[in-house]
Amino acid sequence: MSGSIIDDRIALMVIICAYGREDLTLQALADLGQSRIGHMVCIVDNHGSFVAPVGDKVRVIRPSTNVGWARGSNLGLDTMISQTDAQLFVLLNNDVRLSHGFVDGLYEAWEHTNGAVIGPAYDHNWPHQRISYTGHPFRYRPRAIERTVPFIDGTCMLISRKTIEAIGFLDEAHWPRWGWGCDKDFCLRARSAGGCVFVTERSYLSHSARGTAALMTDFSEAKAEAENDAGMTVKWGATWRDRLYEGFDHHSRVGLVQEKLREDSTSNPEPGSQNYPCDGSNGDLPNLA
Repeated sequence: MSGSIIDDRIALMVIICAYGREDLTLQALADLGQSRIGHMVCIVDNHGSFVAPVGDKVRVIRPSTNVGWARGSNLGLDTMISQTDAQLFVLLNNDVRLSHGFVDGLYEAWEHTNGAVIGPAYDHNWPHQRISYTGHPFRYRPRAIERTVPFIDGTCMLISRKTIEAIGFLDEAHWPRWGWGCDKDFCLRARSAGGCVFVTERSYLSHSARGTAALMTDFSEAKAEAENDAGMTVKWGATWRDRLYEGFDHHSRVGLVQEKLREDSTSNPEPGSQNYPCDGSNGDLPNLA
């Protein structure tokens, strides 16, 4: 892609921020190719070693250094927003396998809900995104089911241009290294501005996790979780979990990683489902309703 014009058939932009493991990125591109909805892909190549397949609609951005997930994702968003007319953007990890028609499902969910942020069902950390199906994504049968949730795992987030224009990009200042708090913060800001956050069962992914983070010698889940907690506390206060899960009282607040890291936890509420009212609660933020 060059210049500021894209094919009118392009419905959304997929942004993959990656560090090495080109094999995973190529597999993700192949899975994305199984969708009917027109889309383009932007690879933010923090490692500087990815070569896009010839003929694919792939744009590669190579920062001069590894800028991390949050800053890299923002770089991709900022570039694609300024150079395209796309109204939808999908942030996607490269260490994933995707259901057939993955992009189609996300797009259809957005058409149905007009959600500020939408994520797929998956097999990984947060219970409000997990479903009973745990098989290979290619054998997954989509279901036209959406439900409101407190936030979406940053592994895959569909975000509308309207949302970004209203609340800005990911907060790379509070989570500069690993970015684990960016997804929670972004969704909380979107909800505070009157938007709704949805999980859709029209799309499904399997997340191998730490596919590229494991290449960084100083990475640990404990460090990433500590950065998550510190950033959320500074920005949203000591009771940030209460605010994040407001309206979702029956949802578990503990993911698989958090459960492993907090074995001494004395509370693990049973997961459930309760909708969050989509009527913005913070007059200081632009209204997305």
